Amino acid sequence: MMTCWLIDDNEIDLLITHKLLQTWEPSLSIREFTDGREVLTQLSQPEVEPPQFIFLDLFMPKFSGWNFLEEYQFANNKSTLIYVLSSSIDRFDIDRVQNYPGVQGYISKPVTKESMQRAIAAYQQQLVES
Repeated sequence: MMTCWLIDDNEIDLLITHKLLQTWEPSLSIREFTDGREVLTQLSQPEVEPPQFIFLDLFMPKFSGWNFLEEYQFANNKSTLIYVLSSSIDRFDIDRVQNYPGVQGYISKPVTKESMQRAIAAYQQQLVES
C-alpha cells in the first residue's frame, strides 16, 4: 500500500487535498499534519515507516515548508518523494524548491487529478526502474 503524508497549516486545504487524493487513488493511505516539525520528529523514529509521498505546503506561519526542506535534506530518509503544493506561481519559488533533495515537483493549488496522477505515476515508474 502506498502512503502519503500531507503537511499544510490550512485545515480546509488539508481536507480538500485528502478527499481528492482518496477519490483519485483509493488505495493510498493518507496522514495529515499541520506542522512540519512533527513530520521530522516522526521520520527520525526508527520504528516509523516513511511514506512514499510527502505533499508539502510552502507557506506556513510557524514552521514553513522552506524550514522543513532545509532540515529534511539532512535526514537519512531519501526514498520519500516530496511534492511541494503551493498557491504561489512565483518562478523563483518553483526553481528554488528543485534544489532540495527529494523534491520531485511543484504542484500549484488547487491540485488537479492530472497533477496527482503524474506524481503517483512517477513513483510507480521509479519502482519499475529499481
